[in-house]
Amino acid sequence: MKKLLSNKWLQFGVSFLNFAYLALIGILAYWTFLYEIRFRSERAFGIIYIIISVLFLILMLYTRKRLPTRVISMLLLFPVFLLILFNFSRPMIFVPPLIVGVVLFFACGCGESTKVIMGTIYILMYVVGIVVFMIACTLFGGSSVETKLDSSAPPEILENYDAAKIDNLNAMSVSPDGKYRYYIVDVKDNSRGKVMIVVEPNDLDRQYRYFTLVEVGYTLRVAIHSTSGVTPDIKWVGNDAISYSFGNGEWKTSTVSQMFEAMEKNYLRFLNIG
Repeated sequence: MKKLLSNKWLQFGVSFLNFAYLALIGILAYWTFLYEIRFRSERAFGIIYIIISVLFLILMLYTRKRLPTRVISMLLLFPVFLLILFNFSRPMIFVPPLIVGVVLFFACGCGESTKVIMGTIYILMYVVGIVVFMIACTLFGGSSVETKLDSSAPPEILENYDAAKIDNLNAMSVSPDGKYRYYIVDVKDNSRGKVMIVVEPNDLDRQYRYFTLVEVGYTLRVAIHSTSGVTPDIKWVGNDAISYSFGNGEWKTSTVSQMFEAMEKNYLRFLNIG
């Protein structure tokens, strides 16, 4: 068995399998750039994610001296860096591949000069990139705090609203044709706060076993009320028009399909811009 495992051709063949992990992390970075991941079972996903990372780490350590694995060891920390930027507040998504990338970087069979050069590049990328990211979030993200009013909202925010009415509104949030959905947002700012009604597409999500990729690049702020704590009345009018009132008896209607036609996807959503 030892002789078989030490066979260089077997190691060379196995090393090509490791590209699957590089592709997995790259795809995950791409997905989290375009979508927001919402887990059906975060625990199950985390367990599977860690197991996959550990298995590939073992394979890459086994083939660390082979060319394909050496190439992977020098490239893996780049998509991991993107994962960090796109999921800065969700360490479960980027910590496992970050550990794999760092261990593999130091353990692989690349020359010391290559490691010094690539290590310097990655240190600058991570330090400067994260600092720039934090500055951009501070400058462009604004000082307000937005909270979606649903079952996951903090009790101290929900208690300012009619919780039963919010639940009923959320139950009817999808348009009759299933193309759009709305949700209500509480905004805390330096004044009296706000209440917003936001509409987004409902037919662009991608469903998987343990998670859903939710399209959040198109968010239409249909209505903004200047005081928080007011529970609105909302109803769909046909398939693409939404009617709303903020308790003053005055109803307004917006045709959301026309608004979405003029809207471009917000690719900087991960910076909390827009």
